[in-house]
Amino acid sequence: MKKIYIASALLLAVTALFSGCGDDGENSSNNTSQTSQTTQAAQSDTQSSTEKNGTDLSFGESELPFASVYENGDDFVGAWKIVDGTGSQFEHFAFCFNGDGKGALAIDNAGYYAKYEIKEENGKKTFTSQMLFGINGEYTYSITDDKSKITLTKTDDNSKLTMQRIENFNCKPELNDAKVDENLVGAWKSEDEEYFYFDESGLMYQNQYNTMFTYAAYSAEDSVLTADYSMEGEMSDEYEYKVDGDTLTLNGFSYERIDVSELL
Repeated sequence: MKKIYIASALLLAVTALFSGCGDDGENSSNNTSQTSQTTQAAQSDTQSSTEKNGTDLSFGESELPFASVYENGDDFVGAWKIVDGTGSQFEHFAFCFNGDGKGALAIDNAGYYAKYEIKEENGKKTFTSQMLFGINGEYTYSITDDKSKITLTKTDDNSKLTMQRIENFNCKPELNDAKVDENLVGAWKSEDEEYFYFDESGLMYQNQYNTMFTYAAYSAEDSVLTADYSMEGEMSDEYEYKVDGDTLTLNGFSYERIDVSELL
């Protein structure tokens, strides 16, 4: 079996978006009840893992897809959805920014990383990013006093889009009682810099070359690992695995154990 790449799945998610999404812009209708239960459960489970492993994967008050969140970051720090203008067809996607130049397009439990930059020249602020969908190019912007909405105006054609802040955003799956192999728990890295992290509560994080990410609820038993997650629809990946000391083999590919502080 080959490594799992989510680029094609992201494109399929766009198609699914127009036929199965809810009205709140944060999740599809199939996942509304799941998401409403996720934040408290995931925070509780991950805080327990944090104490044991020394790395905070709870992402602060907002469940952003980053290993750290800068509370005193820039105007864009947090999670947003496009509610008006160019790209409003992607209102069910979340556009996330960590306040320090790292962004992500999140679709339920998975997504695509991107960088962003804010500059100020002659009293004018500009925002630049290249997301997979919705936000691409250089923009001037204005933000409301309560910091709940941002209007972006593209510099090359004056097209506009408006983003609204998503409160209590969460991209992690609901964690059920998982069968966990203690030998698997921890962080792993391949030679080509693909990362996996498995915690004791059943949460898996996968970073594919700092380009794509997935959070999944995993279970491991009898050398078979199953990872369940949502990306505008329920998905499940299955791996054959073996742990030999500090080497993990997943579907024939090797990963070496690293300290959790090295996770991207």
